[in-house]
Amino acid sequence: MDDPKIAKFNSCLHVFFLAHFDYCNVVWGNCSMKLADKLQKLQNRAARTLTFSNYDTDASQLFKRLNWENLSTQRDIQKAIMVFKSLNNLAPEYLCSKFINRSMTTPYTFRDSENKLTIPLPRTNYLRNSFSYSGAVLWNSLPQNVRQAESLNNLKTLLKKHYRNK
Repeated sequence: MDDPKIAKFNSCLHVFFLAHFDYCNVVWGNCSMKLADKLQKLQNRAARTLTFSNYDTDASQLFKRLNWENLSTQRDIQKAIMVFKSLNNLAPEYLCSKFINRSMTTPYTFRDSENKLTIPLPRTNYLRNSFSYSGAVLWNSLPQNVRQAESLNNLKTLLKKHYRNK
């Protein structure tokens, strides 16, 4: 992104358009696949417009060029940040009570159970799409070094490294 024209257009695009993708994505992040695909196509189109690329250009290469993440990765990062805030009492009380550390529910210590959460048993799609379930599943899927981050800034750095190396 060396071109100043693209840099200026990118900042305008962020202010007027891409900020809507980040707003409350923890809440709407468990939307249907059909809606998620529509939103991803919209982000792909924005990347192609910004770089003056053809319609058939691969969007993942454009994202790397623009230092963007696709929407599913953005949603995962934001959800992991919200889980971290909930676990460290940096979020409102009603969110902090959503997660229970696995070590508090079982007396046994397993190899990879450090800093993992208890996952509620989903009997309905409503619970499966809830923040308490999807957040716990996501948190438990993260590597141990990410789950053991000591600060919010450290977590953000580790999450970006984790998702870039995926």
